[in-house]
Amino acid sequence: MMRSAILFTALGLVACVKEPVDWGDVSYRHSQLGDLPARSAVMSAGLPQIPGTVASCVRTVVPANSHAEIFRAWWAVRSDSNGVLFLQRSPDEGKRWQTPVEVDARDEGHRGCSRPPPGISYDSASRYVYLVYFLDATDGAGVFFAHSMDEGKMFHSPVPVVYGSSPSRASVAGHGDSVVVVFEDPNSATPTLGIVLSRSTGHIFDQRGQVTPEEIRADAPWVSLEKNQINVWWMTPDVVDRVGHREGVWR
Repeated sequence: MMRSAILFTALGLVACVKEPVDWGDVSYRHSQLGDLPARSAVMSAGLPQIPGTVASCVRTVVPANSHAEIFRAWWAVRSDSNGVLFLQRSPDEGKRWQTPVEVDARDEGHRGCSRPPPGISYDSASRYVYLVYFLDATDGAGVFFAHSMDEGKMFHSPVPVVYGSSPSRASVAGHGDSVVVVFEDPNSATPTLGIVLSRSTGHIFDQRGQVTPEEIRADAPWVSLEKNQINVWWMTPDVVDRVGHREGVWR
């Protein structure tokens, strides 16, 4: 009798667990100017040569901006083909760039420039910069998150988002302490998108879920966050020029 009561209680608790996002239906459209995959190459001109590295991976450059203030992040590689993630800020629409800041140098994957670009977001109200990226770290490969609370001058220690050895693209959006990361699931047999959410500036991602149902193939995501409204877009790997979209409300 006691075991039955415990089992019933456990099942009741499981039933009460809800997905962190109340998702709407999936929709599709053609790609258009301003989509993230088309926008990422714009800020690749004039990357600095950084001591200790042999090349900058131009195809990994990603920008974020607010009015005249621009940030760009990219991978540079050392002579051993391991990568170092850098961030640079311009206060005047790219006319002048400040000294690059090293975000993460733990890579041991020897992938050279054959790696996914990072994801970047900037919240002008809080002055926070958010980054997500795939990395072959000593403690395991996966997607990691790092953030700065002073316009990119210094970054807090990286936090794992998801572990998995398959190189995965990820996107991040945030305002203040609220952070949303969408990523290609590195542990899925088919291309699907996962999501993690944090109300503590990404120090802990205590909410997890899926963006796309298992039957929908999706990669190269990008995400936006407006209050508790989440919008996710992605490319469709099997169809040229097809962008998927799903909107949801963060509970």
